[in-house]
Amino acid sequence: MGRVECPYWVVENLGGSCMPRRSDVERWISLGVKSVVTLAEAWEIEYYGGWSLPEFRDVLRRQGVDWIHWPTPDGYPPRDLLALVELIDEELRRGPVVVHCVGGMGRTPTALAAYLAAKRCMGADDAIRRVEAVNPAIAITELQYYAILEVEAASRGRCGQGT
Repeated sequence: MGRVECPYWVVENLGGSCMPRRSDVERWISLGVKSVVTLAEAWEIEYYGGWSLPEFRDVLRRQGVDWIHWPTPDGYPPRDLLALVELIDEELRRGPVVVHCVGGMGRTPTALAAYLAAKRCMGADDAIRRVEAVNPAIAITELQYYAILEVEAASRGRCGQGT
């Protein structure tokens, strides 16, 4: 399997990514990204990304990019996943959003699939397949899968799927 291009776009203006290097941030800016949602924990940003938290925030801020840090331990779904989906939806009104963790294979696909389930009214399995179509390296855990199912269930009324 080849290297997944970061960012990978699941729908227009919503993408996922691995831990960004400086050249990745420059590319995001050239693509018009307006918001970055970081699911990695602080130590991961420093260890794997080579950034301090203030440095990463300031680099984005200087470019006019909103930064949301939603630290999530590896292998787990983001806490308050539905609230995160709502935040991503709000940020999309400003322009393109990139969600990232470290590898872009677990936490990020979980958030993206949850967004698709809640806002595009996709079933959890279809949402995961959509993300997998652009990032075949996804590897969500059972806990992450169940969190996406919970978002799907919570969105049924709004999506017209009954209860």
